[in-house]
Amino acid sequence: MWIVRDSLTSPEKIHNAIALASRNHFNAVFVQVRGRGDAFYNSRYEPRSEQLDGQPASFDPLAVAITEGHKAGIEVHAWMNTFFVWHKPRHPYALGHIINQHPEWLVQDRDGNVTITEKHDVEGAFLDPALPEVREYTKNVFLDVVNHYDIDGIHFDYCRFPSERFSFSRRDLTAFREWLLPQITPNDAAYADSRMGGNRLAWYGCFPDHWRTWRQSLVTETVKSISDEAHRIRPGIVVSAAVFPIYRVASQDKGQAWHEWLQTGVLDAACPMTYGKATEAVGAQIRDAVANSGGKPIIAGVGAWQMPARSAIAKGIVYRQLGAAGINFFSYDGMTRDGRSEEYLARVGHALFPTAAPVPLWHKSPARVANDSAQAAGSEAPPTPTVTNRPAAGG
Repeated sequence: MWIVRDSLTSPEKIHNAIALASRNHFNAVFVQVRGRGDAFYNSRYEPRSEQLDGQPASFDPLAVAITEGHKAGIEVHAWMNTFFVWHKPRHPYALGHIINQHPEWLVQDRDGNVTITEKHDVEGAFLDPALPEVREYTKNVFLDVVNHYDIDGIHFDYCRFPSERFSFSRRDLTAFREWLLPQITPNDAAYADSRMGGNRLAWYGCFPDHWRTWRQSLVTETVKSISDEAHRIRPGIVVSAAVFPIYRVASQDKGQAWHEWLQTGVLDAACPMTYGKATEAVGAQIRDAVANSGGKPIIAGVGAWQMPARSAIAKGIVYRQLGAAGINFFSYDGMTRDGRSEEYLARVGHALFPTAAPVPLWHKSPARVANDSAQAAGSEAPPTPTVTNRPAAGG
């Protein structure tokens, strides 16, 4: 299940989350350690989250989650929001925050405007993947975690544009023209240029299908570059992403071509955010995801925060029948009322995970191998490795 950053603000909260997960036979958690361009770990690139004010500097939420999770036999994935970096009406207090350092890196709408708060089609401030410096910065942020923490996976969230309305900065439009020029005839290029006199969006207007392809390529390049290097640094690491379940919307509106990410090996697994309440509808979305996964695992999302446990359980059963490799619940915080109640988790665990299953590891670090061997030596009957459930993410 996904564990939102609000439940990572003290060692006690993390201990409680892992204990509840373990007691109810969840075998993997996605912990949100990059929420809004900030860090719930010791980052070399981004400021410590404002939500950790008051905690000692020695407190490292990701390190604590890894230690607690691995001790309990639970896989721990670093859930990181990718391009979504702020959402409040004020700017971050930390001068080193990316939107204070580089406001020119944020996506712009057709009128050249930037937003940092939620509107109908944008959650807040997004970095613009059309800019090479944004892609490089984002890669460095992700690989910092891969390099310095014994994580089992990295989990992309908000790895997309906010909507079709973005991004139309002057640099975006220039980059699109340069990308497209070698692919079209001189006459087509001359026609588009002739229309630019009073319309800076002329090339976009002339070639909308190419524009969608170009936007997808920018997001794909970001994910691929991080995935390739993460696998080189930590062979066997699980690279996954939370994705929009309706592929047409994901690819055309968001630039999130996740079918191709699975089919070409950029992702090891995808977590469709099938959060709807109608079981038949979300089941159809998972059926489509499995059919287009290229054989890679689909970890089906459940919008548990907005439905009773019986509905979440029904979806888990259907997802398994449709071939999902695992089930991921959004989120721990919603299901447990921020850690205050175990009732929901107990009902889900009893129905879907009645016996403990080992972590669904595709790779174990040397530290995990040693820990697991020690646990097995002290147990009466080490369980046979199987995958029962696996986590998902947010956007």
